[in-house]
Amino acid sequence: MTGYKAAWPPEDIELVLDHDSEIDSDIEEIYDGKGNRITDSYVNDAIDDVHRAIDAGRVPTPTSRGGRPSLTGEGAHSPRVSFRVPEELRERAKARADQEGKTVSALAREAFEQFLRAG
Repeated sequence: MTGYKAAWPPEDIELVLDHDSEIDSDIEEIYDGKGNRITDSYVNDAIDDVHRAIDAGRVPTPTSRGGRPSLTGEGAHSPRVSFRVPEELRERAKARADQEGKTVSALAREAFEQFLRAG
C-alpha cells in the first residue's frame, strides 16, 4: 500500500468506529475500489498510513468528543444502516445533498424516514 498524499479522509469516505461488524478475511473476500483484496495486512497498512498522515499533520488529531453527535440521544450510540448503490446514484445523491447544503448521510436519512412513513 502506498502512502496517501491528498487530504485525508477523502470527502466521499466517512471514518467511523463500527463495533457491530466483524469480517473474517480468511473466509470473506472484500475488495477496495481499485480491486485490491482487503486482508488483515491491507488493514494494518491502512492504519499505518493514517498514523503517518496524523504525524505529518495532514489529519486533525481526534478530540476527546470522538465522533459525531448521537442521533439517538446524548451519550447513546446511533446504530448504522449501510447499503451499496450504483456509482451514478451516489453521484446524484451527492449533487442533491450539495444543492441542499447537507451530507449524503443526512439526505439518505431523510429519504429513508419518508419511505418508512409512507409504508
